[in-house]
Amino acid sequence: MTSVAAPRRCPPAGGYPRGAQTRARIVAAALEVFGSEGFARGSTRKIAALAGVPPPALQYYFDSKEGLHRACAQFIIDSITQSLAPKLREAEQALAAGGAQRALEALCDLLESMVDYSLTTIDAGVRSRFMGRGQSDGAGPAFPLIRDKVSRPLHALCARLVAAVTGWDPREEETRLRTIMVLSPLTALHINRANTLASMNWTDFNPRRVAFIKAALRTHTKAALASR
Repeated sequence: MTSVAAPRRCPPAGGYPRGAQTRARIVAAALEVFGSEGFARGSTRKIAALAGVPPPALQYYFDSKEGLHRACAQFIIDSITQSLAPKLREAEQALAAGGAQRALEALCDLLESMVDYSLTTIDAGVRSRFMGRGQSDGAGPAFPLIRDKVSRPLHALCARLVAAVTGWDPREEETRLRTIMVLSPLTALHINRANTLASMNWTDFNPRRVAFIKAALRTHTKAALASR
């Protein structure tokens, strides 16, 4: 498969009853393969076989390997945005209302929502491997897209919440660094999911363990911002 975008043969308005299902199946397979092997080594033939489609279907739906990698990124961006949307709105409302305590609770609520996304979605492990691989090897267009569309806006919002709690300027290095430290436990839970399970001697993140993690994260966040 060439990396140069070919003319799309799929009609713009659709017209294929199973088109969306097939496309979703290919994206799911690509998340698996890219997460395990990376963008450079991930075989489009292997993706097609895992999805149960002929190899030309990948070009039919995504134009190129890069297009498929971007589609994986967009799937993650859309799923994160949808999952976090209620708490993102509440965070903005807390900032508009003012008050350190309300901002702190909104920040903790948002972090807990991130835990739910990272640990309780059905394919959380697959998404974790895809994100981890993209972050480690830096290959392909997906990770920069996720960083620009999700990571940076999320960090900016959390920095505003941290600033509301501490009284610091959200643009200052101290505030931005403290925000990174507040968010860093999410990396252990999402990107380093397997290592966290091994360190805790757990086989999975069951509801009791997720509740335990969320309570510990709330305590940790409040303690981290208490000495300001």
